[in-house]
Amino acid sequence: MGEEIRGGMNSHRLASAGRFKIPAWATWPPMRVLPKEKAMREDLIKRWANLLLDWASHKGKVLISFHELARTYPFDVEPELLKAVLRHLVKTGRARWHGDDVVILYWRSPREWAKEIYEWLKANFIEIFSLFTLAEAGEMFSYLPPDELERCVRILEKEGLVKKVRKVKGFYKVVFPGVS
Repeated sequence: MGEEIRGGMNSHRLASAGRFKIPAWATWPPMRVLPKEKAMREDLIKRWANLLLDWASHKGKVLISFHELARTYPFDVEPELLKAVLRHLVKTGRARWHGDDVVILYWRSPREWAKEIYEWLKANFIEIFSLFTLAEAGEMFSYLPPDELERCVRILEKEGLVKKVRKVKGFYKVVFPGVS
């Protein structure tokens, strides 16, 4: 990922190429290390957390490892700052650890993902589906890990928008409200 972004391009050309716009503060050296003063540290962590979520939504990144992120410009900052940013996102519910080194970034909430899945099922006239169907759909939600897709389907189940198909393990049926 770091190579894809850098790929011989400097950050100024990248930002002006119509891709993800890196704010000027993120390239300023004092903003790339963890300050000692608590108030400044908390503010900087929040700024980096928001930038990370903006970047992830722009790139369509849902899962990313700490090491991959640390090699990706502009997140190739001091490791302690990056760890603090990820801890902040997890603490505020905008990320979740998925293994030792990998984090799920919630630039969309599970409920928003569930709504997008339901809209996709309706738009594509899909009545019966499995988690595999969702994972192979080629949509943004397809990049969610299987346990997260299952979580989204459970949200849809609780809302009465899908239900499990009886006697067929792992398959679900779309329920269209108002249609019997």
